[in-house]
Amino acid sequence: MSKGHRFVPFSARRGLSLAVSAALFSGASSAQQLEEVIVTATKRAESVMDVPLAVQALSGDFLRTVNTDDIKDLVAFTPGVTGNSKDSFLDTIAVRGISTNDFGNGGDPSLGVYKNGFYQGRNGAAVTSVFDLERSEILRGPQGFLFGRNSIAGALNILTRKPVRGDSDSYVDLRAGERGIFRAEGGTNFDLGDAVTVRVAGLHSREDGYVDNVVTGNEHIEHEKTAFRLTGVYDAGGALNATMYLEYEDREQSGTIYRATGNGPAYAFLESIYGEIPVPGDSRDVRIDEPRNGLIDNGEIFQVGFEVNYDLGWATLTSLTGYKEHDYHYTEDFDATALTIFNYEQIQDGEYFEQELRLTSDTDGPLSWYAGASYYREEIDTEFLGQQDEDVYCNVYWGQACADLFEFYNTYYGGAYAYILNDYWGTYNWSPSGNNGLIDDWNRTRGKYQGWAAYVDLQYRFSEQFDASIGVRYNDDEKEMSQEVLTDRNQSILGQVVQTGFTTPEGPVSDTQSWSEATWRAVLNWRPTDGQLLYASVTTGYKQGGFNSFSVTPGGPFSGVEAVPGQFRPSSFDSETVISYEVGYKGTHLDGASQLQLNAFVYEYEDLQATCSDPGSPVVIVCNTGTVDGQGVEGVWNYAFTDNWSFGVGFSWFDSEGKGVQDFCADGEEFLGDRSACEGSPLPGIPEWTAYATLDGTIPLATGELFGNLTGFWEDDAPADWVPFTPETIAAGAREGGGYTEVQALAGYRSPVGWSLALYVENLFDDEYFDSEGGVSSASSPYVQSDISPSRPRTAGVRFSWNL
Repeated sequence: MSKGHRFVPFSARRGLSLAVSAALFSGASSAQQLEEVIVTATKRAESVMDVPLAVQALSGDFLRTVNTDDIKDLVAFTPGVTGNSKDSFLDTIAVRGISTNDFGNGGDPSLGVYKNGFYQGRNGAAVTSVFDLERSEILRGPQGFLFGRNSIAGALNILTRKPVRGDSDSYVDLRAGERGIFRAEGGTNFDLGDAVTVRVAGLHSREDGYVDNVVTGNEHIEHEKTAFRLTGVYDAGGALNATMYLEYEDREQSGTIYRATGNGPAYAFLESIYGEIPVPGDSRDVRIDEPRNGLIDNGEIFQVGFEVNYDLGWATLTSLTGYKEHDYHYTEDFDATALTIFNYEQIQDGEYFEQELRLTSDTDGPLSWYAGASYYREEIDTEFLGQQDEDVYCNVYWGQACADLFEFYNTYYGGAYAYILNDYWGTYNWSPSGNNGLIDDWNRTRGKYQGWAAYVDLQYRFSEQFDASIGVRYNDDEKEMSQEVLTDRNQSILGQVVQTGFTTPEGPVSDTQSWSEATWRAVLNWRPTDGQLLYASVTTGYKQGGFNSFSVTPGGPFSGVEAVPGQFRPSSFDSETVISYEVGYKGTHLDGASQLQLNAFVYEYEDLQATCSDPGSPVVIVCNTGTVDGQGVEGVWNYAFTDNWSFGVGFSWFDSEGKGVQDFCADGEEFLGDRSACEGSPLPGIPEWTAYATLDGTIPLATGELFGNLTGFWEDDAPADWVPFTPETIAAGAREGGGYTEVQALAGYRSPVGWSLALYVENLFDDEYFDSEGGVSSASSPYVQSDISPSRPRTAGVRFSWNL
């Protein structure tokens, strides 16, 4: 994974972009000293080593070197953050074990993603390509005081490169590799008059698929992306300066790939009906049917933002105004087999507006502070499809009698299920669906969400060694959501039996709810010597509640509820909260050649939002239940051991325990006899250990230099479900897996006039693993155990860069 480095003379401005908290200053050599990384995570420009937060800062140059594609690739270099995946979903990313567990659009992400301080939203819109970046800042733990939108698990802020007057800062970066890989990235600056400077940057990237569907012959996990960004800065040298960001991206790629394992009771159940259901021998092959539109994860995103700063003398007034809209179309074969058990489709468009006003003190006294207020409004319109074959529904839910009578009644009555339908509904004139025998279960949700917040953070310096801060934030959120079942699109008499289980004969049912919460943070900082920081903090966090996209309340028998306005409404879930305790150390040693960050945390998470089973229904909903106690240790060490060689290592250890999580226990009664057996289970999908290491170096030549990079990532195995990992549950299909090791390498030549040429190899040892692994499933369930999205194979390529 590599796209190389930019080679430019060192300056204070370039020092910010070349410095990386991953310990890679792999541009011009330094005097055996790591460059200082300046971040704005606390709304002031500070060294990352002086910020009392668990924050990982990575320069844009480094992120190109290690071949990041989108924002989720930052996960590998951030201790305490896991769950990269090859789609546009945020659901898989977990910060200290906490992830977004919601398959609809009535909730909110647990991880806040921001670009230049502007909130990026939800699935389909938030995951965009990374190009022409200044740096990224990834913060772990509740973040309620740094951005307009609150974030309960952590925050990922991408900062793009701004134009600088009088400096073209132009570059072109080209990469080509196996499977049709081609990526072109570039940017340049223009001065327009005496006060306005503009930067134009763009990206085009494509890659052919490497997962073969042996049923259709199609290849998957491919992509083609085109993005453009225009950044304009107004600065006449006075009190006022302003920046405009305008960005557009068009993304076409595969939806999530599910690959059946062939193990577990659900697989045996299906084979008892249909006979052998083969599984491909190659881990990068699948045997699946594909939805009508193929497997797609397509998005079109436009956003514009305005940042205005005005120096009042005693404080700086900042205004952030943002608008974003997106169109999103997604499909997947969730059941992982060639049977049409569950094909899923999502068609979505949304608009998002935000406004934040902030005052940041500019005085030199012992008291410093910042305070702000923010407002947001979101409108989102989504159509969901759950699709199943009528034969599958008949055989799975009505049993072998349906299969035995299939051939006779298909001829005599004109339909496979006429006999059964006659028994239950008293009709003889039904014929199978004209939709190729498929049940289409469409529903539509429309959401109007808005909220406001106000916050203040005060810091007081008691001495050169000791200071403290305290912050308070008040959040107020309101959601209006409607649900409508689109029965006119369902041609099967079987009705809404795949994912909704109700109808809305008199039009949409809707509800409006609101949530509010005050959160706070207190921090103590002690600097015993220059370059040393010890801190302790207590932080509370909150995420508002929301609505389920596939169920109504009051409930009733599945496929037997007629939801009418005034009597029914979308089912909802409540807010969740956390209190987190953290201690940390940051130190610079050996005259700046070594930087060490260590932190430990303990948290209690209450009313966790996660998916659970709706009783009497196959529908999965979001509910609140239980408490999760989490604890962990994270560390990063960067060391420049010669003028030309440096390395960085990072690790995390995490442990958790769920209490009162019976509702999340997958099929607990069947496998364990009692759902309470899940008590004490760790959070599923979260590895106990993670680590990365990266080595970077240069060898000077008379006419330039040789350069190279070697990077490795490792994750421990993780439980796939809340079900405890015991011999009994293993026999029933419980799994522990998902661990992986991946290594990538780069080597090349950089000329003194600005161009460089390098060879790279990704996944050097061709390690075969999956983004995640599914766990247990019922012995009468059609949803089989599956692995999700195989790893990319070993891939070689060449990269050329030219800094003009």
